[in-house]
Amino acid sequence: MVEFSSVLTSSGNTESERYLVRLAKKAFLSLWSYPNLYTDEGRHGNGNGKELCDLLVVFGNDVILFSDKACKFTAHENINVAWSRWYRRAVEKSARQLSGAESWIKRFPNKIYLDSNCKAPLPVKLPKETDIRIHLVAVTRGASEYAESYWGGGSSGSLFIDTKLVGDDHKNSPFRIGWALSNKRLVHVFDETTLDIVLGELDTISDFISYLTKKEERFTTPGSDFLIPGEEELVAFYLQHYDFRREEYYFPVVPEDALVVLQEGGWRRLKKSRQYQARCEENEISYLWDTLIEFQNDHILAGSAEALIGDSNPVMYERIMRMMAEENRLSRRSLGESINRANSINEPGKRFTRTIFSASREGRAYIFMTMPRPEECNQEEYLELRRGDILLYAYGCKLKFEKIKEIIGIAFAPGQEILTSVDYFLINFGEAPFDEEFADEVKQRISDAEMWSPIATKWSSIRPIPFPYNVTIFEKIIFWTRLSLYRCRNYVSQLMRRLKW
Repeated sequence: MVEFSSVLTSSGNTESERYLVRLAKKAFLSLWSYPNLYTDEGRHGNGNGKELCDLLVVFGNDVILFSDKACKFTAHENINVAWSRWYRRAVEKSARQLSGAESWIKRFPNKIYLDSNCKAPLPVKLPKETDIRIHLVAVTRGASEYAESYWGGGSSGSLFIDTKLVGDDHKNSPFRIGWALSNKRLVHVFDETTLDIVLGELDTISDFISYLTKKEERFTTPGSDFLIPGEEELVAFYLQHYDFRREEYYFPVVPEDALVVLQEGGWRRLKKSRQYQARCEENEISYLWDTLIEFQNDHILAGSAEALIGDSNPVMYERIMRMMAEENRLSRRSLGESINRANSINEPGKRFTRTIFSASREGRAYIFMTMPRPEECNQEEYLELRRGDILLYAYGCKLKFEKIKEIIGIAFAPGQEILTSVDYFLINFGEAPFDEEFADEVKQRISDAEMWSPIATKWSSIRPIPFPYNVTIFEKIIFWTRLSLYRCRNYVSQLMRRLKW
């Protein structure tokens, strides 16, 4: 059995590391963030192991390695000398540590520990070497003030990205970062200015990994180079490119042998815009989804999570939470609103249910159900009733929508200011349809329970918009046309189902 309870043994050894860990746990959530890991490389007897990295994030097949270096920038009359010294300690050393950590993970994935004594192994199994995707992130601190002075003109003080620089080229190129590793293995370098921006704007594990992956893809375009006045400018550029068809952010395709140059100031303009303020307001409701995930993560880590059916299985608990955490910030808006709506319906004898189809995972649906406890039921009877109802509703959902492959159900008592009891479950239906006898039984029970009533069921289409004010007339026409077709199609489907049912 996997043991998660020891994950919280470390929160960082230095103030800089502790700050990184706090940011990471807020963005990636605690169940997938592992600070200060060690290997048993060179360990003899009771000696300590060797530090692997300052923070490791494991999420599905993606692994993110962080190295954090807070180094004082010592002024010198020759800026190249001062920069070269700081670069070696803050960036080059981190890059080498990350490269070594990547190599170790690929060679010895089972020899990673939470403690320096190498007694507590990493509680999750890392992906196979053929499946694993490793991202390297170096966090540096100490040069921002000097960079701001060097660039002048109201510069933010963040490090420039200049991919023409490789290895030793950095020594005579102050406050510019290209390929810190001479083999051109990309290391994402975030400084004290850009770390907060990146983890603040891309504050879900799904959004952050997507950004890193797409950046890596573009930066490795053959023959192309990039000159960008700070990571924050790249983030602003990324956030303003959204594919409404695929419902994802993207970097435009770069021709081979091109030089891509961004101007400074894009991030500041974006942050001051009405569109950005509207985006922040729209995102507020989405953090209820984060709260719901972290509520259960705390129970998993504390060993207090209970199985609804059968034996407790931390691996299954983690799987459900990971599936929920796969949703990006945009899709979490509608999910958070559904939680809020379900929690607000608190009328005796009234059951509220809402089904949301995942915007990021085809074939997945979420069911939210709340129902007050009947006066005649004790707590145990109420939980059994609540769990039975949402399970029945889930089977009915599958009958209604054959394309559904998996359902995550979430049930709780309404009117909670602070969550105290939430039921989660996962049903994986696969491709096979229900047999006729079972389907007939489900239909009858649903009819008896007055679920999925055509009169009581309301249909709506929600299309998240990254920047609510930044929508063209053409996009609005497309949206309302799709919505009209969706409603028409569902109306016809309802008529057909009435004939069947």
